[in-house]
Amino acid sequence: MATDTVAGVDWAGGAWLAVVFDGDEGPEARLESDLESLWAGRDFDRILVDVPIGLPDDAETLTEREAVDSAARSAAERPSSVFPVPSRGACEAARNGADYETVSERNRADLDKGLSRQSYHIAPAVGEVDAFLRRDEAASERVMEAHPEVCFRGLAGRSLEHSKTGVPGVGERLDALDDHLDRPDAALGRICRELFDAANDARGGTAADGADATVDDAVDALGLAVVARRPADELRFLPGDDSERRDAEGVPMRMAYWSPEPLA
Repeated sequence: MATDTVAGVDWAGGAWLAVVFDGDEGPEARLESDLESLWAGRDFDRILVDVPIGLPDDAETLTEREAVDSAARSAAERPSSVFPVPSRGACEAARNGADYETVSERNRADLDKGLSRQSYHIAPAVGEVDAFLRRDEAASERVMEAHPEVCFRGLAGRSLEHSKTGVPGVGERLDALDDHLDRPDAALGRICRELFDAANDARGGTAADGADATVDDAVDALGLAVVARRPADELRFLPGDDSERRDAEGVPMRMAYWSPEPLA
């Protein structure tokens, strides 16, 4: 019997899409405008979120960060799904509304390289989580970075053949959940229905707007939540060398997953 309260969280359509399990209850879909609101709503044991945690400030911390990302690219077997992480300064600039050129130049000043458009668009969300975890020490130990493709690779026990954005890819990832969750197809249906209701509520100004969330966002959040349900001592971490990496602000640099055997 599961007793922990956990969530898997994905950034989707301008809101945080969370799939919550409260012991044996769930899944429950939640949409929040900021991650701190989700954290404050319950006494979570673990939250796995698909966003970089532990940010580089300079060349030294970039080397530490790249060790995590390199291990994730290898474990996921889909290198393009792991994008370069912006510097903390670049994320702060993006949160303050700076344009792409300004944020990219800040990243270049910090890390000696520019920033991709993809990284720029998620930088405000990365900066939001970073600021929250630096304010809340308890959260920084329970809110952990995870990558859906790494998690599904571990849950499946084999390489994934299909992209998550197509119907075969959704089916393949639900198949990976079969041994870890009762009727994952029904769980996904419940999540989608709850997101439909939440999107309707948002039109009335009562909730975060998740109308742009996609099915693969929901699948990703569900996969992360299933991994978060594993006992804490069963979780593995990338890069897997048992080192305690932390960024300049003391935020852990690690990526959680579960697999019968280490992936890296």
